[in-house]
Amino acid sequence: MIPTLQGVAHEHHERLMGHIDELPVLGDRIGSSPVAELAPVLDETVTFLTGLLIPHMEAAERALYPELERMLQNRHSMTPMRREHAEIRNLVDDLLRLQKDVDAGRLSTGEAVAFRRVIFRLYALLKVHLAEEQLYVGIIEHGLSAEAAVVLGAAMEHRGISEA
Repeated sequence: MIPTLQGVAHEHHERLMGHIDELPVLGDRIGSSPVAELAPVLDETVTFLTGLLIPHMEAAERALYPELERMLQNRHSMTPMRREHAEIRNLVDDLLRLQKDVDAGRLSTGEAVAFRRVIFRLYALLKVHLAEEQLYVGIIEHGLSAEAAVVLGAAMEHRGISEA
């Protein structure tokens, strides 16, 4: 079966949400679990963010956003989504900085608070952002031919998704 944009987007969404829904679990453990127990969970989270989520964002920016801007006849209609991508990248960078302290076996009270802040902000932003992205996929799919939906679906394939 040839994958359509809707099918690819649904598969990606499900895979991403499975990881995103684990973020609050990690956030709740910060400050109550030993640092040594947090390290492997944080490593998995960072692997997800850098190996799956960021490539997904890059694919959306490359394939979906230009098509939406064309359809909505406004070059800047995707600016809010791009801003959210920038904020997500900043939060991931913050998490990577905090990961160094966790990997070193230390996490001060202040760092734990900062860590929780990053995790819960990332969780909230991603939940809203991906829900909005799903709406945009429906708009695109409604306005595309079947052939164009297949091409756009193929353009959304990226590193991490096909490897999982």
